[in-house]
Amino acid sequence: MDRIAIPDDYEDRLRAAYTAAGWLPEGPVRDNALRALEGAPTRERFADAARAAAKAGALAAQLMSAGFDGTDPGRVVWLRLDYTGRLGSLALSPTVDRMSGRAVAKAVQTAWDAAEAARAEHVMRAERTAADLLARSQPDARSADLREWIDRSPERFTSEATDDDLCEAEVTFAGRLTAFRFLVPNATVDADHEELSAAVSAAIALAQRRASDRLTALFHATAR
Repeated sequence: MDRIAIPDDYEDRLRAAYTAAGWLPEGPVRDNALRALEGAPTRERFADAARAAAKAGALAAQLMSAGFDGTDPGRVVWLRLDYTGRLGSLALSPTVDRMSGRAVAKAVQTAWDAAEAARAEHVMRAERTAADLLARSQPDARSADLREWIDRSPERFTSEATDDDLCEAEVTFAGRLTAFRFLVPNATVDADHEELSAAVSAAIALAQRRASDRLTALFHATAR
């Protein structure tokens, strides 16, 4: 929209075009010319579209730059998700060495759920702010069906832990964490909190990447 400019004499040009079309002999050519002119946007309609595009761009930029934080009641885990629900960063408290692996794993899931709740609330606020834009857009039935299918799919993706891994993560098609566990006894005691933070982040990121790759392959297969 920024690269399209309405000339100052736009209305004069439209009137001249209508006059020229009126000189054409009756028939399909004249009818098509008049239909094309009738579909020409008014200056007000163009300005309205430009405002809507600017608002949509600002909302999209705000959403894409947002981060959503989550922690557990004991503040053992802090993590941040991006606007798509992908893990951006994760840190464990130095006090994890006083806790069991099961307790820390539960804290990871609790922190994740808190960040997801913040992300969902942000999306709902954005939808309310953009209600006028959504009302004027054409519904995309195929995208809606795909989102519903993703939400309802029972398929899960894991980090496929090996004997060398400290932990394992499981996510949904949409990348939401559904299970997390430590595989090594006393992992929270034997490894320092920074090493554990890196291992937890890597496991979740790998599971999310597997889900994303599967979804991309499925999308390409159905789009053919």
